[in-house]
Amino acid sequence: MRFSIMRARHAPLLLLPLLLSPVLRAAISLPENEAGLEIRAEDVATRRQWALTELERALGEREWKNLTNGPRATFFRDLQGKLLEELMFSGPLPEDAGKMVRIAEALWKDYRGDFANRNELTTAAAVALMYAKKDWPEDQAAARYLYFRDSRKAGKLHPVFDTLETWEKRYVVSAGGNGGWAGNEGWGEQSLVWLRDHVKLPIKDYTGACWQAPYRLENVFGDSIHGAKYYAPFEKMIHAERVREVGGVCGSLSHYGATAARANGIPAITMGEPGHCAYAVRTKRGEWTPAYSLSWERGLHTSLWGRTWTQLVLQEKVLDEKYAADRNALYLWEARALKTKNPELAEKAYQRAIAAQPLAQPTWLEYVTWLRDSRKLEPLQWKKVYDEALAALAPYPEAAWDVAQIIQAALMKDVPQEERIPFLLSFHNAIASQNGPVMWDLPKALDEQVKLLGKPAQELEFFEQVVILQAKSESWLAPVVAWGSERFGKGGDTRWFEALGRGLSTGTGGVAGDATRKALRPAILAAAATGNIDAFQALAKVVTTSEGAKLPPLEPFPGELLSAGGLIRLSTTSNWDSPESHAAVLEEKGGRLHTDSEVHPNVVVKLAKLGELSGIVVADSSTGYNASRIVPIKVSVSEDGQSWQEVFRSEKPGGPWRIPLEGKVPRAGWVKVERDDSRKEVFHLAAIHVYGRRLQ
Repeated sequence: MRFSIMRARHAPLLLLPLLLSPVLRAAISLPENEAGLEIRAEDVATRRQWALTELERALGEREWKNLTNGPRATFFRDLQGKLLEELMFSGPLPEDAGKMVRIAEALWKDYRGDFANRNELTTAAAVALMYAKKDWPEDQAAARYLYFRDSRKAGKLHPVFDTLETWEKRYVVSAGGNGGWAGNEGWGEQSLVWLRDHVKLPIKDYTGACWQAPYRLENVFGDSIHGAKYYAPFEKMIHAERVREVGGVCGSLSHYGATAARANGIPAITMGEPGHCAYAVRTKRGEWTPAYSLSWERGLHTSLWGRTWTQLVLQEKVLDEKYAADRNALYLWEARALKTKNPELAEKAYQRAIAAQPLAQPTWLEYVTWLRDSRKLEPLQWKKVYDEALAALAPYPEAAWDVAQIIQAALMKDVPQEERIPFLLSFHNAIASQNGPVMWDLPKALDEQVKLLGKPAQELEFFEQVVILQAKSESWLAPVVAWGSERFGKGGDTRWFEALGRGLSTGTGGVAGDATRKALRPAILAAAATGNIDAFQALAKVVTTSEGAKLPPLEPFPGELLSAGGLIRLSTTSNWDSPESHAAVLEEKGGRLHTDSEVHPNVVVKLAKLGELSGIVVADSSTGYNASRIVPIKVSVSEDGQSWQEVFRSEKPGGPWRIPLEGKVPRAGWVKVERDDSRKEVFHLAAIHVYGRRLQ
């Protein structure tokens, strides 16, 4: 066995760790065959040897020599004990592992007596891990440690703090940003003390703590929050206090709420959203609750794995299963040690790391990236890795895509053109039945997939097949439809409506659920806007239901129901509208349409066939004030949809309105129903039935 730190001139000094510590820092003997890969995660000596091996790799040769030689040897001895465990088995290391070790050593030098208490040890380790991040102030780490140590000893933190592991405390000790790190100018220790003493709440109520501060774009002197003078008149106040008294906008309020939780020992984070800042509080183990959040598009300001909400949920689950997480880490470190010396065994070590904790997304990402860059896998080997990744991560579709896209890009060159669509669809097949923890940017993933498809002529076919797979999805159909509309619907090409209709009809078996109906609303409105009757009706057939409007029996006029199979276009839509039932308005059973509040709202019906009209029946199920919204009602007809002939007007509410037209309208292809006054009000109807004789 080679002793990597042994040097003759330092031998007497380096014997000290051997005499005083149960662990001797020796280089791990790398396994030479698969049988030698096995690591006993419960064996303390083995755990610590592998932890030191990984730390040596992370530090690099120069930093490692600096740590293990000369005056730092005493600290190095103590590092090999419980401190090493807390640093190395508490989530990913920061990029600057040397900075982490320096902070840990500084805390050890000044407060080593504290480390016998696990509460203080885990706090110190969490501070070292977080303050080692890029741009975090190394010289302020000790103040953060002392704040939490002293606050805990004084009984001023929430009791949950004493139940937290090091990885959980990483979310607590990381308060800062938005105004600076320390002193009166930011969220430093003075703000922490103020928040600790002035904001005492049950954990779940910290999600509303932001509203203790008023939302104000301008202070009492008229200075904007976006300028330098907003807080200037209040510079003698502690930052947290002045935010509460002076106010701020979303950034200040979210940092106030999150920092209030952290100041009391409760994990919390801030996060960016489009044009907005929000935050989240860990309201109980395994559960993060968004606060002041306006969008699913969240970029976490503090995270151990990555910046997405999916990764936050995943890391919470993975790190909470400590034994599996530790085994995953040990095999991962083994794989890294073997990569250059024995790639075949390294690959098997990666596989063991994944088997130990299949949800460890960073391991998957590292593994498939290494396979892509360093190993020449056959297509079937890639396919095996791909299938295993999807099987493991499918409940977290965004995380699954992060891994799948690497494999798809690596493998696509070997996939025959005729097999590319089925290969790309395998991802959608895996996630279709999974709701996932949050919405994510599926349209971006679809963009990447059609690039890999490499044949523009097949893109619409790919879209239709994705719709079939996602047709019953509660989560993913809507973004798929939105993507199709954006990609195919803008150039006037209406084939995508037909593809959507076919896909939905096939995928739902003709029976649509609530998710499908809601997802189709934008597509139905878009089909109506373009005048595409075939697309409008194809989508309507997917979402049709046996239920109709609650209407009295409506007496028909002679002839066919020419409106059936037509199209409806509203002047505006609204939150009360039901585009999925617009087509039913033209059928015998009736449906529902509802404009926004506007002057002269109108509904235009495009008949399926040009006809000679015998009569029109217009009805709604509204009563009382709601019925008054519809009158005065005016009905017009047109042959071409451009020139209109008024055929009826009434100021009497209630209906139904029967409009006999026998011999009065020789030809009509369009009908318009509108409110004929200057009020700004909504307009709603349940039936527009047009009868007559087809002329084509």
